[in-house]
Amino acid sequence: MKTKDFETFEHGADIGIRGYGKTLEEAFSHALKALFSLVVEEIKWEELKAVKSFNIKIEAEFLDELFVMFINKALSLFYLKSVIFTEFKGVILSEKKGYNLKGNLMGDLYDSEKFGFGVEVKGATFTMAEVKKEGDLWIAQCVVDV
Repeated sequence: MKTKDFETFEHGADIGIRGYGKTLEEAFSHALKALFSLVVEEIKWEELKAVKSFNIKIEAEFLDELFVMFINKALSLFYLKSVIFTEFKGVILSEKKGYNLKGNLMGDLYDSEKFGFGVEVKGATFTMAEVKKEGDLWIAQCVVDV
């Protein structure tokens, strides 16, 4: 599946997710949509509301590591709290020891009757994990274990 903000891609027995954005934070946020387009069967992004918010903080030495940890955090909260995350609002800072992400994951409550069941995503991996800037666009990607 591909849109202008995110896409999924085939990778052997697993599936890749990719988010695009004008900012690093926007690319991370759009990658959530790629992730949840896999997890649920039927989704209409324009109908979802940000009714739940979870404050998160993640530190990592490398930017691709931060992204994998971010996706795994969103996935864990989905399975624990039944929330489809549609947006990340926050900041990603480059610091002396690496990178620091602070902000909120926001989303709507998951209802299996409304959204159905997609692919069971077990977690984000470091396979093809990459966060880079190409021209004016940030790209954040990794392969998720399904």
